[in-house]
Amino acid sequence: MSIRHRQILTNGLHLRHFCQSSAAAVLQDPIEPPPLTYLEGMPRPDPIYEEIIRAIPRRSSGKNISAKERKVGRVPSIVFEQEDGQHGGNKRIISVRTNQIRKLVNHMGRSFFLSRLFDLEVAPDFESDEIIEKVGVFPGKLHLHAGTDAVLNVTFIRAPSHALLKVDVPLVFRGEDASPGLKKD
Repeated sequence: MSIRHRQILTNGLHLRHFCQSSAAAVLQDPIEPPPLTYLEGMPRPDPIYEEIIRAIPRRSSGKNISAKERKVGRVPSIVFEQEDGQHGGNKRIISVRTNQIRKLVNHMGRSFFLSRLFDLEVAPDFESDEIIEKVGVFPGKLHLHAGTDAVLNVTFIRAPSHALLKVDVPLVFRGEDASPGLKKD
């Protein structure tokens, strides 16, 4: 590759100087990755819910109000605008159905539930077809009762398409019981 071609690449694409092999890699068509699929035997979301969590807005928060919400079968929740929303930022207090959250957590497992993107639909009432807001969210924290494992609170983090969020991704090792490299106690 001549110096003139190298300058054209550098000026047109704002790239650093490359050797011939790396410049050839830049000029090739990008390889499209294969589509993502679920692994066999791993939990999948229930198609009944289609990964949409229905919620209703709450007017106020507090210990007594949260206890009343739990008695009527709802989980008090909050949606933060950003990952560090506890220290300021836009937040919305909502209530979600206990049965729906329990079913998702039991079906997917806690770690898979906390690392998955869900659509959150906020409606005036659970039976209403009107949707106030629809947004993508990550469950940031899931608070369970120590003795009964009942869901006490869910903290959601709003996840718009341009946001960069830290998420704990669960790793599942297949065949770890037959692996000679793992130490058995």
